[in-house]
Formats: sequence, C-alpha cells, structure tokens
Amino acid sequence: MWPRFGIKIGNSTLCIAHVREDGKADVIANKQGDRVSQACLLWDGVSEIECGLTAKQKMATRPRQAVAHSFQLLQPKEHLTEDKLSGALKEIPCDFDQEELVFRMEHTVPSEKEDQDDKVVTKDLSAYQVTVELLRAELELAHQYHTDGEQAPIAVLSIPSYYPQDSCKLLADAAQSAGFHVAQIISEPTAAVLGYRIGEEQAEQRRHVLTIKCGGLYSDFAFYAVQDGLFVQLATFGPYPIGGRQFTEALVQFICEEFRRKYKLDPHESRRSLAKIRTAAANCKHILTTLPSTQLYIDSLMDGVDFNAQMSRARFESLIQPVINSLLQQLSECVEQAQKEHPGLSTIDDIVLLGATMQIPKLQSALASRFPDAKLHNSHSADEVVAIGCARQAVCLLDPLEQQLHKDEDCVLAEDDLYIWHGNDEANAKLVLGRGSVLPAKIRISLPQSGEANGDAGDNAAASFKLRTGESEILAKLPETTQAEDGLFQLEVEVDVDDKDGNVVPLVRLRCM
Repeated sequence: MWPRFGIKIGNSTLCIAHVREDGKADVIANKQGDRVSQACLLWDGVSEIECGLTAKQKMATRPRQAVAHSFQLLQPKEHLTEDKLSGALKEIPCDFDQEELVFRMEHTVPSEKEDQDDKVVTKDLSAYQVTVELLRAELELAHQYHTDGEQAPIAVLSIPSYYPQDSCKLLADAAQSAGFHVAQIISEPTAAVLGYRIGEEQAEQRRHVLTIKCGGLYSDFAFYAVQDGLFVQLATFGPYPIGGRQFTEALVQFICEEFRRKYKLDPHESRRSLAKIRTAAANCKHILTTLPSTQLYIDSLMDGVDFNAQMSRARFESLIQPVINSLLQQLSECVEQAQKEHPGLSTIDDIVLLGATMQIPKLQSALASRFPDAKLHNSHSADEVVAIGCARQAVCLLDPLEQQLHKDEDCVLAEDDLYIWHGNDEANAKLVLGRGSVLPAKIRISLPQSGEANGDAGDNAAASFKLRTGESEILAKLPETTQAEDGLFQLEVEVDVDDKDGNVVPLVRLRCM
C-alpha cells in the first residue's frame, strides 16, 4: 500500500511526488537530478523514444521528430474545435494530422548511393499514446520507492479545471496503461490547496482561497471556500492565453533585435535560429527567478555568428512588465465577477500559486501589492505543489484499491450564518455556525446574560434566547431552571436539517449544559 504517489502532468512539464509511511510528501528527482521533468518526446527514427530533458535539448535540431505541448490535445474529438487546434498547432514542433488527430514524426534516412533519394520514415502517435510514454518515464521514478512487483503503484493524478469530464477517463486510462493504479483524479487548483493544508489548523474559520495558475501556455483562476476540512469550489475562470510562452517571447524579441542591431542579421529568417533563441531565453528566464543576473550565450546563432550578452533581472522585468499587466488585468476582471456572484468573497484570505511561471519574483511582488491582506503561499515550488497535493490526497483515501475514479459524496451546507443571543440585547449576539458549514453540527458556546431580559414580563423570561439565520428570527425558551453562572450561559446548540417536505431547512436544538 505504501508509498502513495501524486502526479501532475501538463503541457510543458510533469512531476511525481510520493508520501512515505511517516506522512512526509516529497517530489522525486529524475535521472538528471531535476525534480520537474520536461513533457517532451523524441523519436530516434527506428524504435527508441526519449522523454524529458534530453528530448527537449535535441528538439531544436530535430523538430520534426519531437512532440511537445501535447497534453492540451488529450480531449475527446468533439471538444477539439478549430480554434483549439489552430492555437495548439503553433506550439507543436512536428506535423499534426487534423483528420486522424495524430502527431506525425518524420525521420530522413540518408541513402547509401548517390543516385538514390533519401528515405523518409514516419511514426504516428496520438495525444493519448504520448501521455502513456511520458507517464512510463514517471513510473521508472516511482519504482525507486515502490518495490512491490505484484501491485501497481497507487496514484492520484491532477487535471486542469477547465478540461471536460471525458478527459479524466482518457488520463486515467493512459496512467493505467503506463502501469499505475489510478485511485482518483482531482483538479489542479484543488490539489494545490491540499498541498498547503489550508483550513486544517483553523478548521472552524471559513477562509476564501484564490488559486492562480500560470503554466507554459495558459493561465486560469479558481476561488474556494474552505471550512471544517471541506473545500467548496465557488468559481473557475480560464483558460486565458497568457503563460510562460509570452514571458519567454518578450525575451526572444529582445535577443532578435539586439542581434539584428549588432550584426545586421535577422534571426526570424531561420527556423533553427529561432529555436535556439527560444531555448536560451527559456533557460535565462528560469535562472533569473533565483539569481540577479546571468550570461546569455548562443553558439553559432546565425551564419556562424555567436551571440553573447549580460542579462540582469531588472532588465528582464522591464521586458515582461506588459505581460504581467495583462495577467493582472485579467485577474482583476475575474475577481470582480466572482465577487458579484458570491458576495461573501469580499475578502480573500489565501493565495496559492501554481505553474512554473508564477515563480518569477516580479510577478509575485505584483500579486502581493494587489492583495495586501491575503497570505501568499509560495513555500513550495509552484511547479511541484500540485503533485504534492495529489500525493497527500492519496493518503486520505481509506481504500484506494476500491476507490471510485469520481466519487460524489452528498453533504448539506448551511446556507446562512446562524447567530444566537440572550433576551433582547442583540449586541451580545454570537456566531454559532457560519455559512457553508457542514450539517449536522453540534457546537458548545458561552453566551453573555442580557441585563434587559431580567426585566422582561412573562414566564421563563430569564431563559429566553433568540436565533437568527438569514432573514428568519426564532425565539427559544429553556426551562426556568436554566441559570447563568458568573453572567454566562453554557449552551449546546445542535443544528440538523429537516427535509420532510422536500425543502431543506435548519433544525435547531438548544440545551443547557
């Protein structure tokens, strides 16, 4: 049964985390020592398929033999509209057959004789098959900790919140074909919130959480209410075409302009030159997330001419500022719309970052300025937190071998806040149960005695209490024996639900301790 694994797979990267019996979750490093693997695949022209960093490094010189950004096409055919396909084809290095929905990789075999033409061999892979190959590479990492030859490793996987439901089945089948036992599939924002254990320490306090994902190609946002260990997804927005690619392109354009200015050569005229620039720009972007400056060197960029320049974080931040502004503008519009639909979202308590692009310091500081009262969670790497959350979710499954892929547990939530006070003095009202709390519930509270109630006429006036939920107000009376000690009533409030007529209404029982 142990260890249990969590897997995050996306357009640009994928990683796997494991949880040992002591409960600690950690990401497994690959053969290159990287905790996050590249979601790239390269065919050698015969039978061998490489995955990860080596495939990405060779992709610049052999683009027609490589597959990248394939996960966006792991969707049923009816969901792959012309707009989705046209956007996806811009990011795919090899050819793609839109009728068969397969990646067509080509390899040219030089002829042995001068009078013969070179032979071109092809290999077709669907997005499903590419996903299986990538997950098999992750299975090799899992076997470092999972040595049971009879039982497949138990894993929880993540999927973007905007993917259709049918994609979950495709992802689960791909993972099982790769050799995993899929216990559950959860959305990426949910996994990220789980990764930080939000709501576990202050279980009774309702917290509003905003998750911001900025991956390689797209960004999306989600809003949650967390209380009593229950996660309620209030709203999701996206995907939006703002991602790491746009940040990299800002640096690519700078390099092209500098090279053209110095050497009067335009790299846009060469596909290979642009591929080299994008690789160097992506590496530079990642280095500048941790270091104040780096050297940009590209060997034989064009016509045998090398490119060499010093890039500081300050200059990089000035180049990407327009992209950051676009992301914040889109985020502000989503926050405004979510707050209109859910008035309780007037305050955001926590912000969770996911996606490698969210590790850019300038972007994090811009978010901290935009939401000064919210706690910014960035202690985990934004590219690893989803896998960690999936691994922690795997621990919560009581019987993962029997777990259903999608399990909906019905629960009833309080629709409004419930307050109680003694007598007519509403100033001493106490919140018994917050909106969104799981019912039934039992709460013990100490309630101040109202001085006004002592003068009320009628029987049991001293033990009269009022409760309010929403616009409804209820008068409750306890026996005359109910007394306050040191000016406080010790009460037990039990809130249940009554659905005799098909309408769920709160049912309150009041007892004196």
